[in-house]
Amino acid sequence: MLREIIWRELLDHLQSLRFALTLVLVIVLMLTGGMLYVHDYHQQVADYRENVNANLNLLKDKAQRSLYRVVSWRPTQLIYRSPSPLGFIAEGREKDLPNAFGVDAFELVGPQTILRRNYTLQRFDALDWVFIVGVILSFAAFAMTYDSISGETETGTLRLCLSNSLPRATLLFGKYIGTMASLAIPLIIGICMNTLIIVLFGIAPLESTYWLQIGAVVLFSVLYISVFSTLGLFISCLTKTSSVSLVLLLLIWVWCAVFIPRTGGLLASRLTELPDEKTVVRRAGDAMRDIREGYAYTGRFSARWSPGEPLTRSANIGDAQQAIYNEYRNQQLHQVKLAQNISRISPTAIYQIGCESLVGTGIKHYERFFKKAIEYRRSLLQFTYEEYPFNPHPFLTDEERSELGKLNISLDRIPKFADTHSDFPTAFAEASLDILLLFLFNLVFFMGALLAFMRYEL
Repeated sequence: MLREIIWRELLDHLQSLRFALTLVLVIVLMLTGGMLYVHDYHQQVADYRENVNANLNLLKDKAQRSLYRVVSWRPTQLIYRSPSPLGFIAEGREKDLPNAFGVDAFELVGPQTILRRNYTLQRFDALDWVFIVGVILSFAAFAMTYDSISGETETGTLRLCLSNSLPRATLLFGKYIGTMASLAIPLIIGICMNTLIIVLFGIAPLESTYWLQIGAVVLFSVLYISVFSTLGLFISCLTKTSSVSLVLLLLIWVWCAVFIPRTGGLLASRLTELPDEKTVVRRAGDAMRDIREGYAYTGRFSARWSPGEPLTRSANIGDAQQAIYNEYRNQQLHQVKLAQNISRISPTAIYQIGCESLVGTGIKHYERFFKKAIEYRRSLLQFTYEEYPFNPHPFLTDEERSELGKLNISLDRIPKFADTHSDFPTAFAEASLDILLLFLFNLVFFMGALLAFMRYEL
């Protein structure tokens, strides 16, 4: 009996205009998004390589001069956030996020935004999986379920079905499976076409980690579509007419897909206020001054270091300054995470956050880049301690200065920055909360639909 119900529901959807429109729209958007991302990603990679090579040449020139030019002398070397090959899944507005830090052994300057873009051009959402699945297929799920129960009540077919010895739970479950099967068709076809374009143009590396992440996003997408399918069934079981069900679902869709994802940041900015930059700079200056006053040596007041100054003193001043700036940067990240937590009352926001976690893009990528920048600065400071032969002596004689000027610095020994992408276990762990929330949404909505249908009066 269940098989017949599923088959009938599937055939009804496949023969409907709404299914045909959904299939065409998803395919067109997936193909368009894939082609646009190929061009955009190649441009990002070219710019990234150009910037990295320019910084390497700067480092090479510094290494030929002296140690302090490598670790403390301006111009400061720049480290860059690498473009993500999985941005076609969840772009995460990475073009709007900072992608560079100025760094030496004593300071981490930034973050900075160094991108090829027109700042006067309004930023539009990317045609990635998050947009297509999160917006288009969630709407399609409502379009295919709004009249599942209320519509059959109007036509009288529901009374006819239940006149036989057919359990209501079986009928509801069959409708759910039939709807999910019909929605899976445009999802799988669109994803396959999009991924094929990405692979043919050599965007996604043929590595198991990337394919595990892609597979996890596909399953996560099915779980997300299921939320709207069960919610559509639930609302349809609460109403007697399909028109009322449709209006209610449209309002819910606007709330979930449009309103909540765009208000989380506004609420977070009201709940947690950040200090202005002048206050942060003043606090950093006070922290540097406190360290400086603890030393009898009262030379140049700066976080930078040059031969003749005590290395440990400059390092402590730099650490004190960076502690203030890093606290401010962490407060910014905390505000973003608070906005995400507020937005998690919407399945659409959960889906976006979870996809970005699974593929390591967006704010997750920036946070990982920021932490690696901090580690890189520490590695440069450790390199300075290892290479500087006169620490902790605060003063150098003319002979020692001459000897330091002749000190050869090997470019190979200088630490190099590398922005790596998250592995699958880490990505899955970061997305585990979002996966659990969507599962709970499915459970609650389906149980609600089942209870409502059991009490449904014909």
